[in-house]
Amino acid sequence: MPASAHRAAPSRARSLVVVAGASRKARRAKESGGAAGESTATKAAPANTAATKAAKDKARKAAATKARALVSDTGRAYEKIVTEMGREACREYVLSVRQRRDVEDDVKIGVLSDWLPICEVVVADKKAYEASLFFKKQGMSVPETELQTLDNVQIEGVPAVRMMLPKHEEHVAAMAFVLAGVKDLNMADMEYGLEDWGSFEVAVDALAAQTNQKGKFDAAATLLGVSVDDEPADIKRVYRKLIAEAHPDRNPDTTQEKFNAIKDAYELLCGRGDTAGTTFEGLGDHRRDFVALDKSHFGVSSQDKGQTDPASVAFAMRTLTMYDRVNTVFTTRNLKLAQRVGK
Repeated sequence: MPASAHRAAPSRARSLVVVAGASRKARRAKESGGAAGESTATKAAPANTAATKAAKDKARKAAATKARALVSDTGRAYEKIVTEMGREACREYVLSVRQRRDVEDDVKIGVLSDWLPICEVVVADKKAYEASLFFKKQGMSVPETELQTLDNVQIEGVPAVRMMLPKHEEHVAAMAFVLAGVKDLNMADMEYGLEDWGSFEVAVDALAAQTNQKGKFDAAATLLGVSVDDEPADIKRVYRKLIAEAHPDRNPDTTQEKFNAIKDAYELLCGRGDTAGTTFEGLGDHRRDFVALDKSHFGVSSQDKGQTDPASVAFAMRTLTMYDRVNTVFTTRNLKLAQRVGK
């Protein structure tokens, strides 16, 4: 029998089933009335819906379990690297992710509309560590030669992280899920930012200072007749009108105290001083060394250090959920971001 005949037979069978089902439904509707036919048709729906919901719930639970296992495994690897290699031979950073600004509205994720710190990463030079371990067993220090200097023990961190990230996208997605409940990430839409712990602590301190001044922010917003969450441009429009009306030289019924209060409220809400910034990059003003990684260079490291082989780099991540202060400071901010697009 020709191959085309084999393909045609199932097609005829499927069409017959559909037609037969429709015929039975039509006969029932004719014999017992349209309402009965409709009732029979709708009875199967709840069962199907329940089965579909159960399958989706099972898949979600499996994905969550897998994500938590990934986070746990790489966390143990992180601690092992730091313990066995020593912090002096490692580079540690805080990794943040953000959704690309040009993604379609229907796939935007509110909490990723700004940089979301999700984990710390550690990189170390395996070859340097193995050499150090070998000589240590011999009771010797690592000899310094023209080809091997002690400076090489300290890995060139940012290029090493940039080289390794493409191989750990699943772990990045797991970190975002565990920290902020972000699901179904399209990693092609993700951007990556990196900074050392000293820089990140500046951001944490700045955000904590803003959080501690919540009462002052609320009072300032009430004075101006705006919301604390309003965009700076919207606050500025209101401020310009109020400050013009409250200027003592223009309005004899106002006072210098009221004029100053309006000015102070505006400056507080729009973030002047060391706690400046309504974005993650703006936290801590100029005392940060946060850098957005260029994805066009992913998978490639600097040639002059010889870091071209991923197998020569020890790499691991550890979730930020273990740091209570970071969680406390960023939770409210992340919730506000999540509400931007309701995701």
